[in-house]
Amino acid sequence: MRILVCPQHLAMGGSHLNAVDLASAVGQHGHDVLVYAPDGVLAERVEAAGLTWIPTFRGEGLRPNTIARMGNLVKRHSIDLVHAYEWAPSMEAAFGAALWRNTPVLMSVMAMQVPEFLPTHLPITVGTAALAEGEKKRRRSVHLLEPPVNMEYNRSTDVAAARRRWSAQSDEIVISLVSMLTTELEKLQGILAVIAMTDQLAQHHSLRLLIAGDGEGYEQVVGRANRVNARHHRMVIQVLGFQKDPSQVYEAGDIVIGMGSSAIKGLAFGKPLIIQGAAGYWKLLTPDCAPQFIHSGWFGDGGRGARDLKEALLDVLASPGRRRDLGTFSRRLVQDRYSLDRAGYLLASIYGETSQQHLTRGAALPSLTRSAVEVIRFQRTMQARNAVHKERWSRAGIPL
Repeated sequence: MRILVCPQHLAMGGSHLNAVDLASAVGQHGHDVLVYAPDGVLAERVEAAGLTWIPTFRGEGLRPNTIARMGNLVKRHSIDLVHAYEWAPSMEAAFGAALWRNTPVLMSVMAMQVPEFLPTHLPITVGTAALAEGEKKRRRSVHLLEPPVNMEYNRSTDVAAARRRWSAQSDEIVISLVSMLTTELEKLQGILAVIAMTDQLAQHHSLRLLIAGDGEGYEQVVGRANRVNARHHRMVIQVLGFQKDPSQVYEAGDIVIGMGSSAIKGLAFGKPLIIQGAAGYWKLLTPDCAPQFIHSGWFGDGGRGARDLKEALLDVLASPGRRRDLGTFSRRLVQDRYSLDRAGYLLASIYGETSQQHLTRGAALPSLTRSAVEVIRFQRTMQARNAVHKERWSRAGIPL
């Protein structure tokens, strides 16, 4: 089949990177894959994988011209199936490909919630079993497609070289954190909490915190880091900014802190993981608590804040053996559950099933009408910049 894969954009990020990696993986199953997305740093990865990239522009909100472009593209390239990631490409595909061209569409949402306005008649993949269970109550076709990890690429090969790259000293315990520096999902608030805790623990432990990422909170993070480093008269907090390839940040770490896809990538490098969430949530991953994250996603909500973070860090700081055992468990978990090869095989089978699903326009109309009305309401809400609604939609993977 000729598949049109539509990420939200090609900036570095969990969902977009997953889309590109999965596009490459299903190409190994004999499909002709084209990627349709705005320009970004992942464009090089698309082309390196031998995929055809078709650039586009995607402004704010759903527009008739973007729907028309989608429909024209589907016809011009004789697309057999459209795979759209996240809300805007999914809405464009629902109207431009499914309704206008009668082309099968598969939607994918990698966020922690599915936007309520997405059409319910189209098949969808979600990233956690908990989401799949919930969506099956309102949709006819729901698939579990967990965030994939390229196990060959994401693995430790030379920890010493990675540590040298960041000038980490031999006696330092390195904490690695790869994240957007944004208030969405309280990422920035959590990063500032990690800086404060590292500052406190560095009085008794030789620590170095590596922070890779960019966003509106970058200057605030740099300012906090500079004050901590000045207080200790050495490099304790090292802000690396955006890293096109953060693999050596993960590899250099003795401990990884993160959420979502970033957390899973850290596991692939065989590191103990502290899961970051919202409202003071921190949790050290162990075999006992792993099932809850596998089921509900690599995030949490509500905790004791600094107290939980300190307990999690002290648990692994004191014992190299504890770090080694948890790291071995981490790598094995990702290999068994999240490997890209496994995900590519699963997605190819989902494509086969989706290609056989055709609804008449009459059958699809109630779902599309509801979606059109609700997405207009959503766009008006977002224009008002209501803080409560902003946080709600950020959990559904919608840029704010």
